[in-house]
Amino acid sequence: MLLKLIKAEKRLCTAGMAVSGILLVALVLLSGLNVAGRLSGHPVSASYELSGLFGALIASLALADTQRKRGHVELDLFTRKYSAAARRWAGAFNVFAGAVLMIVLGGQLAGRAGVLLRAGEVSETLKFPYPWLMYGAVFGFFLLAASFLTDFVLLLFDHADKNAYVQQRAHTVNSIRGDLEPGGSEDTLP
Repeated sequence: MLLKLIKAEKRLCTAGMAVSGILLVALVLLSGLNVAGRLSGHPVSASYELSGLFGALIASLALADTQRKRGHVELDLFTRKYSAAARRWAGAFNVFAGAVLMIVLGGQLAGRAGVLLRAGEVSETLKFPYPWLMYGAVFGFFLLAASFLTDFVLLLFDHADKNAYVQQRAHTVNSIRGDLEPGGSEDTLP
């Protein structure tokens, strides 16, 4: 069961990162076209608008995969002195609180997007109904919540299927999850 949860979360997070990567490539191409257009006297008129919209989607869709790979900064000034069990419980509380926060923020953003969509709100230059892109950011927040909840389940239930966790999460580096791997380091993985 745990392995299925980890695999499903990995697929969702990887899909979010893939969309984010495609948008980043599009943003780089757009910026290059805009620079070339400016030099020739014909800049891309909506480049700033598209950059802002793409940037918001890139950031929100990449959050979950970054969390899954432990790419976010974590301060362990105090927690590194805790016992392994205390670190596990503190970690479980933190990721659960993070999941609740992302669900609340995603719900609030979805509500705001619905209000703007019903009001007929469009972007300034392209006249594009941008609230649809807000729903993309909501999806990113919910992906991050799913990643947090996966970590919560793993920490709460003392990661009963330890081998599945180690195989799927080979890049665990922070102190709260250091007890999840043999020796607490990815260098000791098989």
